[in-house]
Amino acid sequence: MSREAALMLAIGNDGRQDDGLGWAFAQAVRAEGLFAGEVALRYQLQVEDAELIKDFETVLFVDAWKTNEEAPFFCAPCLAEATTSFSTHSLSPQALLHLCLTLYDAAPTAYQLGIRGASWELEMELSAAGRTNLHAALEAWQRKSVT
Repeated sequence: MSREAALMLAIGNDGRQDDGLGWAFAQAVRAEGLFAGEVALRYQLQVEDAELIKDFETVLFVDAWKTNEEAPFFCAPCLAEATTSFSTHSLSPQALLHLCLTLYDAAPTAYQLGIRGASWELEMELSAAGRTNLHAALEAWQRKSVT
C-alpha cells in the first residue's frame, strides 16, 4: 500500500473549554486551506489509531498543553517510546508511535504541537487565554515556523 503524505491528528474535547484547542487549531487550518493532508479529530488516542497512522509519511499530533510555562505553544519532534499509563483507553503520541512501529513496522515522521490552555471547565467556549494562544500558534503555522 502506498503511503499518504500527512495526517493532522487533533486531540481534545471542545466541551471542556481549552481542552478543545487541538480541535480548534485543526478546524482553523482546514477551513483556511493551510493543511493539504488529512485531518482527524479524537477525544483521546487509542490503540486502534496505530492502524490509522501507519499509512502516513508525517503525523502531526495537536493537543492542549497544561503547563505553567509562559510560551503560548510548543512544537517538537515526537519519537516512538514504549510508555505505560494507568489506562488502556488513552495513549500518548509517543506510545502510539511505538505501537505503530511494533505492530505494522511503520515509523512516520511525527511532531507534537501543544497549545497552552488555561481553563478546563465544562463549557463550549475557549478561554480568553486559550484563544490568544491558539491565535499565536495559527500565526506561526501561517509563517511556516511550526514544524
